[in-house]
Amino acid sequence: MWADTTPVRGSDDTPGSSAASGRRWDDVDLAPVTSTDGPSAAAVGVAVDELEALSRFEQDLAHAGDDAARTAAEARHLGLPELALRADLVAADVRRRQGHLAEAGATAQTVQRWATEHHAPAVRARAHYVLAAVFQELGDLAQALEHAVHSVDLLDDTTAVPVRIDHRKRLADCLGLQGDLTAQDRYADVLVLAERAGDVTRLMQILNNSAYTASLAGQLATAQAGVERLQELARVHDVPLDLATRDTIGRVLLNLGDLEEAAAALRPGLDPAALDSSPEGDAGADILLTHAEVQRARGLHDEARASLEECIRRCEAHGLTAIRTRARRERAELFAAAGAFRDAYEEHVRYTREALALQSEQREARARTLQAMYETTEARQQSRRYRELSLRDALTGLYNRRHLDDELPVLLAAADGNRPLAVGLVDLDHFKQVNDTCSHEVGDEVLRRVARVMEAVALSVANGAFAARLGGEEFLLVMPGCGTAEAMSVLEQLRHGIEHKLWTELTQGLPVTVSIGMAISPNPLPLTPADLLGRADARLYEAKRSGRNRVVGPAGIPAPRSAG
Repeated sequence: MWADTTPVRGSDDTPGSSAASGRRWDDVDLAPVTSTDGPSAAAVGVAVDELEALSRFEQDLAHAGDDAARTAAEARHLGLPELALRADLVAADVRRRQGHLAEAGATAQTVQRWATEHHAPAVRARAHYVLAAVFQELGDLAQALEHAVHSVDLLDDTTAVPVRIDHRKRLADCLGLQGDLTAQDRYADVLVLAERAGDVTRLMQILNNSAYTASLAGQLATAQAGVERLQELARVHDVPLDLATRDTIGRVLLNLGDLEEAAAALRPGLDPAALDSSPEGDAGADILLTHAEVQRARGLHDEARASLEECIRRCEAHGLTAIRTRARRERAELFAAAGAFRDAYEEHVRYTREALALQSEQREARARTLQAMYETTEARQQSRRYRELSLRDALTGLYNRRHLDDELPVLLAAADGNRPLAVGLVDLDHFKQVNDTCSHEVGDEVLRRVARVMEAVALSVANGAFAARLGGEEFLLVMPGCGTAEAMSVLEQLRHGIEHKLWTELTQGLPVTVSIGMAISPNPLPLTPADLLGRADARLYEAKRSGRNRVVGPAGIPAPRSAG
């Protein structure tokens, strides 16, 4: 049986049956919240590494999802967006395993876009890794393979070994499910990595999937070698075989014609307690179906019938439509083997009818899941657009006071002697004359043009600098990482750029100039937002009082004037 692809199911086993339900991951709310409590950045980094390495083997999916959500929140609390998004992807993969494919896919797509925009290859690789699994379960193996290739190509030698193993195994899985004969070469490569790491759990899962896909492709010698090594590993390391692994071993041995060994391999998994504890989401139905096929081939029809009836009962109880359809085909084969040909014919008719219905249902389910996946993504894009609009000034397009109130406390909390925060409070000189003489429409155009000059200066500063309009003719230029001398130089560049812009035709000859007050934190002690803006306002007043069209910084000293 295939490992690590079967979602935990509820009332239906078709992909996406619970597509958009449950928690919605807010992958783009990355603003850090400052606090002196909670774990350190190093501790959160370790926690994310452990989640990526171990969550795939967590049987308690709800617990794994809670751990991932908590770690993502802690990472955001510390202003660590890459770690937050990696934890979100772990949570998304958990949701995938619970059957919520649309939700998992939408989260991974959102993270992938962010990682592309912010040049974060490790996060992009993890997003592709989740998307490969989502499309694999949807039956779109071409898309799955494309994402799997990217998930491997974006990693480097600094990536944790367990993550490199998982990504390469998923690529091999995608190739194997398509019947690509190069899949076994990929499995061989990733087996070497797992052996060097001494990772028995991953070794066994790689061998399981390698044997399973080799059997599908008719590479029976390869499948047999994989099964034998799998059994040897379990013996040497005293590792109990789970139902998925036993099912793979049984099916490979059945295809090889080793019926006695196949029955012996399956037998421990037929205990009711083992069947009921199946974590794969199939309630043990798959291994019962394989056992029925083995016993039919051995001529033990009564035992085959008993396993088959229990398989069908579990399918009915748990809504396992796909396995039940395969069980109908096996029932027809069993009737034929017992000489009940009319019963075999009638059962085969029922199997054909159900198989066609299942194909139609799966196509519709895939379409619904893909639609929900992309609709969820589009809804989040719209939500981000509306949020962005709410933080922008309608007239100039600059950030508004609301954005400043959100960002300034965070930036000040992060400011220190090595990376101070400087601001320039900018006010247009004699702006009322422009409105009164030329009209408010002209005044609005002047404000828009001043905003463009401020945006250009902010871009030249980089380091996250931005301009905001506080109201009326008052603006603010925020400059993270700028010391006093650099900030004064930037603000003088801004003053000079506005003074020498060609305004004459627009303002009927009236000049447009600005006065600017600069403040910086820490200088020498950290400042609150109110203190920082208060100091900038006092220096702006000093610039106005001493003649306007100038920049005044700490100690009340005007900035050196640019050459005109």
